[in-house]
Amino acid sequence: MKAQNHGLVFAAKHAILLFVGVSLIMMVALAAITLSPHSLTKYLLNIGKHLDKITAGSSGAPLSIFNTSSKVAIITDATFTNRHIPLILHFNSVLGPAWPIIYFTSQSIAETYLSPASPNSSAVWNRAIDDGRIQVRIVPDSFNLTTRAGVNLYLSSRWLWEQLHPARHVLVFQADAMICANAHKTVDDFLEYDFIGAPISPNASLYNGGLSLRNRSMIMDLFDEGLEFANERNTTKDGEDFWFSTKFGERGAKLPTTETAMEFACQYKFNMAQKRPVGYHKIHKKAQSHMAEIAEWCPEISLTAPGRLRG
Repeated sequence: MKAQNHGLVFAAKHAILLFVGVSLIMMVALAAITLSPHSLTKYLLNIGKHLDKITAGSSGAPLSIFNTSSKVAIITDATFTNRHIPLILHFNSVLGPAWPIIYFTSQSIAETYLSPASPNSSAVWNRAIDDGRIQVRIVPDSFNLTTRAGVNLYLSSRWLWEQLHPARHVLVFQADAMICANAHKTVDDFLEYDFIGAPISPNASLYNGGLSLRNRSMIMDLFDEGLEFANERNTTKDGEDFWFSTKFGERGAKLPTTETAMEFACQYKFNMAQKRPVGYHKIHKKAQSHMAEIAEWCPEISLTAPGRLRG
Protein backbone atom coordinates (compact mmCIF):
# COMPACT_ATOMS: atom_id res chain seq x y z
CA MET A 1 0.00 0.00 0.00
CA LYS A 2 1.32 3.46 -0.93
CA ALA A 3 2.00 5.88 1.88
CA GLN A 4 -0.76 8.43 2.23
CA ASN A 5 1.41 10.99 3.93
CA HIS A 6 5.10 11.77 3.66
CA GLY A 7 4.91 12.68 7.35
CA LEU A 8 4.33 8.98 8.05
CA VAL A 9 7.54 8.19 6.23
CA PHE A 10 9.42 10.52 8.55
CA ALA A 11 7.68 9.02 11.57
CA ALA A 12 8.82 5.57 10.44
CA LYS A 13 12.38 6.80 9.92
CA HIS A 14 12.56 8.28 13.38
CA ALA A 15 10.97 5.22 14.97
CA ILE A 16 13.82 3.24 13.46
CA LEU A 17 16.32 5.75 14.82
CA LEU A 18 14.77 5.42 18.28
CA PHE A 19 15.09 1.65 18.09
CA VAL A 20 18.70 1.99 16.96
CA GLY A 21 19.39 4.41 19.81
CA VAL A 22 18.01 2.10 22.48
CA SER A 23 19.91 -0.84 21.03
CA LEU A 24 23.08 1.25 20.94
CA ILE A 25 22.79 2.13 24.63
CA MET A 26 22.44 -1.54 25.53
CA MET A 27 25.44 -2.49 23.38
CA VAL A 28 27.64 0.23 24.86
CA ALA A 29 26.64 -0.73 28.41
CA LEU A 30 27.60 -4.34 27.74
CA ALA A 31 30.88 -3.32 26.10
CA ALA A 32 31.79 -1.09 29.05
CA ILE A 33 31.53 -4.12 31.32
CA THR A 34 33.46 -6.60 29.18
CA LEU A 35 36.11 -4.54 27.31
CA SER A 36 39.29 -2.81 28.40
CA PRO A 37 39.36 1.02 28.19
CA HIS A 38 41.50 0.90 25.02
CA SER A 39 39.26 -1.65 23.30
CA LEU A 40 36.15 0.26 24.40
CA THR A 41 37.44 3.44 22.73
CA LYS A 42 38.04 1.65 19.43
CA TYR A 43 34.63 0.02 19.69
CA LEU A 44 32.85 3.37 20.20
CA LEU A 45 34.69 4.97 17.27
CA ASN A 46 33.63 2.12 15.02
CA ILE A 47 30.00 2.46 16.12
CA GLY A 48 30.15 6.19 15.38
CA LYS A 49 31.17 5.59 11.78
CA HIS A 50 28.26 3.22 11.20
CA LEU A 51 25.82 5.50 13.01
CA ASP A 52 26.63 8.34 10.62
CA LYS A 53 25.53 6.14 7.74
CA ILE A 54 22.35 4.96 9.49
CA THR A 55 21.16 8.47 10.32
CA ALA A 56 21.95 10.02 6.93
CA GLY A 57 19.12 11.24 4.73
CA SER A 58 18.95 11.22 0.93
CA SER A 59 21.41 14.11 0.75
CA GLY A 60 23.95 12.38 2.96
CA ALA A 61 23.36 14.84 5.81
CA PRO A 62 21.96 13.69 9.17
CA LEU A 63 18.17 13.53 9.38
CA SER A 64 16.41 16.09 11.55
CA ILE A 65 12.95 15.78 13.07
CA PHE A 66 10.25 17.99 11.50
CA ASN A 67 8.74 20.02 14.33
CA THR A 68 5.94 22.54 13.91
CA SER A 69 6.44 23.99 17.42
CA SER A 70 4.50 27.27 17.82
CA LYS A 71 4.89 28.43 14.21
CA VAL A 72 4.42 26.82 10.82
CA ALA A 73 4.02 27.99 7.22
CA ILE A 74 1.86 26.16 4.72
CA ILE A 75 1.28 26.12 0.98
CA THR A 76 -1.29 23.97 -0.80
CA ASP A 77 -1.37 23.24 -4.52
CA ALA A 78 -2.82 20.40 -6.55
CA THR A 79 -0.89 21.41 -9.66
CA PHE A 80 2.87 21.62 -10.05
CA THR A 81 5.19 23.94 -11.94
CA ASN A 82 8.95 24.33 -11.88
CA ARG A 83 8.46 27.54 -9.89
CA HIS A 84 7.15 25.76 -6.81
CA ILE A 85 10.35 24.32 -5.39
CA PRO A 86 12.41 27.55 -5.79
CA LEU A 87 9.53 29.56 -4.34
CA ILE A 88 9.11 27.33 -1.28
CA LEU A 89 12.87 27.19 -0.69
CA HIS A 90 12.94 30.99 -0.86
CA PHE A 91 10.20 31.21 1.78
CA ASN A 92 12.16 28.76 3.91
CA SER A 93 15.29 30.87 3.65
CA VAL A 94 13.63 34.22 4.39
CA LEU A 95 11.38 32.94 7.18
CA GLY A 96 14.27 31.23 8.95
CA PRO A 97 14.61 27.98 10.92
CA ALA A 98 11.80 28.75 13.37
CA TRP A 99 9.28 28.45 10.52
CA PRO A 100 9.04 24.89 9.16
CA ILE A 101 7.00 24.63 5.96
CA ILE A 102 4.39 22.05 5.03
CA TYR A 103 3.58 21.55 1.36
CA PHE A 104 0.10 20.03 1.04
CA THR A 105 -0.46 18.42 -2.34
CA SER A 106 -1.75 15.33 -4.13
CA GLN A 107 -0.27 11.85 -3.94
CA SER A 108 0.68 11.93 -7.63
CA ILE A 109 2.55 15.24 -7.39
CA ALA A 110 4.37 14.09 -4.26
CA GLU A 111 5.51 10.88 -5.93
CA THR A 112 6.36 12.44 -9.30
CA TYR A 113 8.19 15.60 -8.23
CA LEU A 114 8.80 15.73 -4.48
CA SER A 115 9.91 12.27 -3.43
CA PRO A 116 13.67 11.61 -3.08
CA ALA A 117 13.03 8.40 -5.01
CA SER A 118 11.74 10.31 -8.04
CA PRO A 119 14.17 11.06 -10.92
CA ASN A 120 12.44 14.47 -11.16
CA SER A 121 13.23 15.52 -7.60
CA SER A 122 15.54 18.40 -6.68
CA ALA A 123 18.69 17.65 -4.70
CA VAL A 124 18.36 20.93 -2.79
CA TRP A 125 14.71 20.12 -2.02
CA ASN A 126 15.66 16.66 -0.75
CA ARG A 127 18.24 18.23 1.55
CA ALA A 128 15.62 20.56 3.02
CA ILE A 129 13.34 17.57 3.60
CA ASP A 130 16.17 15.65 5.29
CA ASP A 131 17.00 18.68 7.43
CA GLY A 132 13.43 18.75 8.74
CA ARG A 133 12.82 22.23 7.32
CA ILE A 134 10.10 21.20 4.87
CA GLN A 135 7.57 18.39 4.88
CA VAL A 136 5.16 17.10 2.23
CA ARG A 137 1.68 15.97 3.24
CA ILE A 138 -1.09 14.51 1.13
CA VAL A 139 -4.49 16.18 0.82
CA PRO A 140 -7.40 13.72 0.90
CA ASP A 141 -9.20 13.17 -2.40
CA SER A 142 -12.39 14.46 -0.80
CA PHE A 143 -11.10 18.03 -1.28
CA ASN A 144 -11.33 19.59 -4.74
CA LEU A 145 -8.39 21.96 -5.09
CA THR A 146 -9.02 22.83 -8.73
CA THR A 147 -11.83 25.34 -8.09
CA ARG A 148 -12.02 28.48 -6.00
CA ALA A 149 -15.02 27.14 -4.11
CA GLY A 150 -13.17 23.92 -3.35
CA VAL A 151 -10.10 25.73 -2.06
CA ASN A 152 -12.27 27.91 0.18
CA LEU A 153 -13.82 24.79 1.70
CA TYR A 154 -10.39 23.24 2.15
CA LEU A 155 -8.80 26.29 3.80
CA SER A 156 -11.74 26.56 6.18
CA SER A 157 -11.87 22.85 7.03
CA ARG A 158 -11.27 21.50 10.50
CA TRP A 159 -9.16 18.76 8.89
CA LEU A 160 -6.53 21.24 7.70
CA TRP A 161 -6.22 23.18 10.93
CA GLU A 162 -6.01 20.03 13.01
CA GLN A 163 -3.05 18.98 10.85
CA LEU A 164 -1.12 22.01 12.09
CA HIS A 165 -1.26 21.18 15.80
CA PRO A 166 0.40 22.39 18.04
CA ALA A 167 1.28 25.57 16.15
CA ARG A 168 -0.45 28.77 17.20
CA HIS A 169 0.83 31.00 14.41
CA VAL A 170 0.22 29.82 10.84
CA LEU A 171 1.53 31.61 7.77
CA VAL A 172 -0.60 30.73 4.75
CA PHE A 173 0.95 31.42 1.37
CA GLN A 174 0.11 30.47 -2.20
CA ALA A 175 2.10 30.09 -5.39
CA ASP A 176 1.18 33.64 -6.41
CA ALA A 177 2.56 35.11 -3.16
CA MET A 178 6.03 36.26 -2.19
CA ILE A 179 7.91 37.58 0.83
CA CYS A 180 10.77 39.92 0.07
CA ALA A 181 14.31 39.47 1.34
CA ASN A 182 14.81 43.25 1.22
CA ALA A 183 11.87 43.90 3.56
CA HIS A 184 12.61 46.03 6.62
CA LYS A 185 10.37 43.82 8.79
CA THR A 186 9.78 40.10 9.08
CA VAL A 187 6.67 37.97 9.54
CA ASP A 188 7.59 37.65 13.23
CA ASP A 189 7.06 41.38 13.69
CA PHE A 190 3.32 40.78 13.22
CA LEU A 191 2.75 37.81 15.55
CA GLU A 192 0.67 39.96 17.91
CA TYR A 193 -2.20 39.93 15.41
CA ASP A 194 -4.77 37.15 15.19
CA PHE A 195 -5.29 37.65 11.45
CA ILE A 196 -3.31 39.82 9.08
CA GLY A 197 -3.07 39.90 5.30
CA ALA A 198 -3.40 42.42 2.50
CA PRO A 199 -6.40 44.61 3.41
CA ILE A 200 -9.39 43.93 1.16
CA SER A 201 -11.03 47.25 1.96
CA PRO A 202 -9.54 50.53 3.18
CA ASN A 203 -12.46 50.99 5.56
CA ALA A 204 -13.00 47.55 7.11
CA SER A 205 -11.01 44.93 9.04
CA LEU A 206 -11.04 42.39 6.21
CA TYR A 207 -7.90 40.68 4.97
CA ASN A 208 -6.96 38.55 1.99
CA GLY A 209 -5.82 35.03 2.86
CA GLY A 210 -3.38 34.29 -0.01
CA LEU A 211 -0.50 35.61 2.11
CA SER A 212 -1.78 35.76 5.65
CA LEU A 213 -0.79 35.13 9.24
CA ARG A 214 -3.49 33.51 11.38
CA ASN A 215 -4.06 32.47 14.98
CA ARG A 216 -4.80 28.73 14.76
CA SER A 217 -6.03 28.57 18.36
CA MET A 218 -8.78 31.05 17.58
CA ILE A 219 -9.73 29.14 14.44
CA MET A 220 -10.09 25.95 16.48
CA ASP A 221 -12.27 27.86 18.95
CA LEU A 222 -14.62 28.72 16.07
CA PHE A 223 -14.87 25.06 15.13
CA ASP A 224 -15.53 24.10 18.75
CA GLU A 225 -18.41 26.58 18.78
CA GLY A 226 -19.92 24.78 15.80
CA LEU A 227 -19.11 27.55 13.33
CA GLU A 228 -17.88 26.53 9.89
CA PHE A 229 -17.60 28.36 6.60
CA ALA A 230 -19.05 25.30 4.83
CA ASN A 231 -22.35 25.81 6.63
CA GLU A 232 -22.55 29.50 5.69
CA ARG A 233 -21.05 29.58 2.20
CA ASN A 234 -24.46 29.73 0.52
CA THR A 235 -25.22 33.00 2.31
CA THR A 236 -22.14 34.81 1.00
CA LYS A 237 -20.20 35.17 -2.23
CA ASP A 238 -17.04 35.97 -0.31
CA GLY A 239 -14.20 33.55 0.48
CA GLU A 240 -12.97 31.88 3.63
CA ASP A 241 -10.61 34.78 4.36
CA PHE A 242 -13.51 37.26 4.43
CA TRP A 243 -15.42 34.82 6.66
CA PHE A 244 -12.54 34.31 9.10
CA SER A 245 -11.82 38.05 9.22
CA THR A 246 -15.44 38.73 10.10
CA LYS A 247 -15.69 36.00 12.73
CA PHE A 248 -12.44 37.11 14.34
CA GLY A 249 -13.65 40.70 14.49
CA GLU A 250 -16.91 39.62 16.14
CA ARG A 251 -14.89 37.90 18.87
CA GLY A 252 -12.69 40.84 19.70
CA ALA A 253 -9.58 39.45 18.04
CA LYS A 254 -6.58 41.70 17.70
CA LEU A 255 -6.71 42.86 14.10
CA PRO A 256 -4.40 45.39 12.43
CA THR A 257 -5.25 48.77 11.00
CA THR A 258 -5.26 49.09 7.22
CA GLU A 259 -1.87 50.80 7.36
CA THR A 260 -0.32 48.04 9.47
CA ALA A 261 -1.84 45.34 7.28
CA MET A 262 -0.25 46.96 4.22
CA GLU A 263 3.13 46.83 5.94
CA PHE A 264 2.62 43.06 6.04
CA ALA A 265 1.22 42.42 2.55
CA CYS A 266 -0.02 44.28 -0.50
CA GLN A 267 -2.31 43.04 -3.25
CA TYR A 268 -4.72 45.70 -4.49
CA LYS A 269 -3.95 48.99 -6.19
CA PHE A 270 -4.90 51.00 -3.10
CA ASN A 271 -2.35 48.93 -1.12
CA MET A 272 0.49 50.18 -3.31
CA ALA A 273 0.88 53.34 -1.27
CA GLN A 274 3.00 51.06 0.90
CA LYS A 275 6.26 50.69 -1.04
CA ARG A 276 8.12 48.24 1.19
CA PRO A 277 5.81 45.53 2.60
CA VAL A 278 6.99 42.18 3.87
CA GLY A 279 5.31 40.55 0.90
CA TYR A 280 2.84 40.58 -1.98
CA HIS A 281 -0.02 38.44 -3.24
CA LYS A 282 -1.69 38.16 -6.65
CA ILE A 283 -0.32 41.43 -7.96
CA HIS A 284 -0.24 39.93 -11.48
CA LYS A 285 -4.02 40.34 -11.53
CA LYS A 286 -4.76 43.06 -9.00
CA ALA A 287 -1.91 45.53 -9.49
CA GLN A 288 -0.26 44.58 -12.76
CA SER A 289 0.75 48.16 -13.57
CA HIS A 290 3.04 48.13 -10.50
CA MET A 291 4.92 44.94 -11.41
CA ALA A 292 8.06 46.66 -12.74
CA GLU A 293 8.32 48.90 -9.69
CA ILE A 294 7.86 45.96 -7.32
CA ALA A 295 10.34 43.76 -9.19
CA GLU A 296 13.05 46.39 -8.88
CA TRP A 297 12.89 46.20 -5.09
CA CYS A 298 11.64 42.62 -4.70
CA PRO A 299 13.15 40.74 -7.67
CA GLU A 300 12.07 37.38 -6.29
CA ILE A 301 8.51 38.32 -7.29
CA SER A 302 9.41 36.69 -10.61
CA LEU A 303 9.07 33.28 -8.92
CA THR A 304 5.35 33.85 -8.51
CA ALA A 305 2.73 33.30 -11.19
CA PRO A 306 -1.03 33.84 -11.55
CA GLY A 307 -3.15 31.10 -10.03
CA ARG A 308 -4.95 28.50 -12.13
CA LEU A 309 -8.18 28.07 -10.15
CA ARG A 310 -11.47 27.72 -12.01
CA GLY A 311 -14.51 29.65 -10.95
